[in-house]
Amino acid sequence: MSINYETEQKRLENFKPEDASLFWKPGAGQHKVKALTELEEADPYEDKPQAKVRLLIGKEEKIWTFAIGKSPASCYGQLVQLASRNNNILKDKEFTVVVVFDGSKNSYTIVA
Repeated sequence: MSINYETEQKRLENFKPEDASLFWKPGAGQHKVKALTELEEADPYEDKPQAKVRLLIGKEEKIWTFAIGKSPASCYGQLVQLASRNNNILKDKEFTVVVVFDGSKNSYTIVA
């Protein structure tokens, strides 16, 4: 499918610098966060289903987007398990995201 350049030009003209900073890509380390929303479906990435959650990190609100994984060890799987253990509620839950970089990719562990 071809890109509609006129539509894309209008979208790009409406870009605000703060829009780019809404998304969170956690680096290696431990990040204490608080879920501000429940998990929601996000736009697919390369035809792969995605989920998102709005987080409070320090004093900043960010959106964390990730694949809807098939494994309980995926970010998605771990957050579903966390919500399941919390009466099926993720909103307002505080947790730590531990990110380990092995030299080629990150692995994520969610600690309640």
